[in-house]
Amino acid sequence: MSAATQLNKPIEPAGRWGRLSDEELLRIRFTTDDPEGLKGLIQSVPPVDSRPFVEFGYDFRGSKRSMIRCAHCKYPNHLAGFVIRVDDGSRFLCGHRCGAKIYGVDFEALHRDYSQARDRASLLHRVAKLKQALPGFVRYLADLKRDSAFQQYSDTRQALRSGMQRLWGGLRAATERSGGILHIEERVRDFEAEARDEARYEREMEDWQQATLTERKRWRREGAAPRKPQTPIYKTVPRPIGSVGAGTFFSSTNAPRRDLEDIAAQFESLAVDPVSAMSAFEKLHYFGYNARKDARGSFMRLAFGFGDTSNKGMATLLKQVSVLLERIEEQIDRLAELPAFFQPAKLELIANWGTAHHLGGHFRAERRTLVFEHDAGSIHQVGLPAGYSVPSKAGIELLRATMSDKQGLADGMGSLIPDSPGHGDLTLDIMRVKYLIDL
Repeated sequence: MSAATQLNKPIEPAGRWGRLSDEELLRIRFTTDDPEGLKGLIQSVPPVDSRPFVEFGYDFRGSKRSMIRCAHCKYPNHLAGFVIRVDDGSRFLCGHRCGAKIYGVDFEALHRDYSQARDRASLLHRVAKLKQALPGFVRYLADLKRDSAFQQYSDTRQALRSGMQRLWGGLRAATERSGGILHIEERVRDFEAEARDEARYEREMEDWQQATLTERKRWRREGAAPRKPQTPIYKTVPRPIGSVGAGTFFSSTNAPRRDLEDIAAQFESLAVDPVSAMSAFEKLHYFGYNARKDARGSFMRLAFGFGDTSNKGMATLLKQVSVLLERIEEQIDRLAELPAFFQPAKLELIANWGTAHHLGGHFRAERRTLVFEHDAGSIHQVGLPAGYSVPSKAGIELLRATMSDKQGLADGMGSLIPDSPGHGDLTLDIMRVKYLIDL
């Protein structure tokens, strides 16, 4: 008999999770790695005279752990399930499919109460870790912007573009049109054209044999007598000889350092209280009353950053940070295109292609240097800068790992709540117009 049937009334969720503050959620465990070792564990579903709640979840699927006993089914049959607790402190275990069997449709509300609290704790946990890690990451970005690879990359591209203009233009076109595939024109037999010409000659000879002597004389005078088929017939076709890649090396996009500076500025603005950095004019512009734009007259605006602690706001913040991290990685990947360009095999390919297309002179590859001998006699060469090294992505990977939630919900977050007043507060004040005018 189910617990709901025993009481002959609906089982409603206790709302225990919904009553907890954010600080309490951060310190609570949502999973357990030893469900059978918990205190107060009973082996059967108790008569419920007060509302139960889902206390923990556990999932050992994929492990070699032995099956766990379900209080509802009364035998070991599952590896993933829930710890359900009632007000007298007793606990029992049920498989992840058995909750609905015990409490019917009411288990959906019980599980939703737990899941919503767990999801919010996850977001709070991740945002708190992000806020703590942000100053160190901003310092990492400052060091990254000063890395010599960015300037070497830009200088080398400029040297290629200015000293080998026609080659640069051709490689850029190949990248945009064919994904970096290089082709050369090759002269080959056109057997289809030869067959068409042979068929033409046979038709003309058939007409010639049926024509009168007078018609033949006239055709000769007019140059319309049958022409013997031409053989061989040749045509030129593009033949792919290799690829220079489809990256951004030859594109007209911003230099990697410029894009990195834009991204770093966004992290720097996120690392400080945006209101404290605003001028009086900016505060009035963002928070002040703007006539028709504020139809209700008491419109309130939140400063962007860590201020929105709604689930949607925190999820959006984490998503934006993830996108920015991907953009930083893209800039470092662009720096890796420079040594890839100067690989000896690729330089040999480019030199042969440039010379075959008569792009103003002769090209040749010398180790990691491309040499251009201009038809006018000048020589221009560009090589991989000495000591060139692509920066590490370790700082990005560390922040991404810090923002993950692989550990926090199981272990609790207590140590991540700062003791200093205000430092750990994820909420920025909502300021009305009067407050700003008083400033």
